[in-house]
Amino acid sequence: MSNFKEFFEALQQSVRDDEFVKLTLSKPIRKSEGLLNVYLRLIVIEGKEIFEFKYRYADTNEFKQFSLKEAMSEMETLLMETFRTGTLFTLSYDLLVMVSKKKQVSCRDTAPSFRNKLPEIPRES
Repeated sequence: MSNFKEFFEALQQSVRDDEFVKLTLSKPIRKSEGLLNVYLRLIVIEGKEIFEFKYRYADTNEFKQFSLKEAMSEMETLLMETFRTGTLFTLSYDLLVMVSKKKQVSCRDTAPSFRNKLPEIPRES
């Protein structure tokens, strides 16, 4: 997790400060595998905050739910093996993490893309 320390600390801080909007993993290493993007949203189920991952394939979507710790582990695996870019969208700023072909990790922040949080999606327990 050390390579992604800045990125994951920003993620945790945005959740603590109630500024997290969403997170997107993009730029697949091998498009032939069919996984185009992964979108993360923070949802509340039975009073617990859970990260919902939406795995977007060319012809279907798959959903999985993770705790914060599990989500960070899953993101690290996806960024090292499947995607080149992750973007954390918060109300204060956007943080872009990039993984080079040599597995070098770098981060850079930009102006926020969102002024408001995404609308809540009703979930059934």
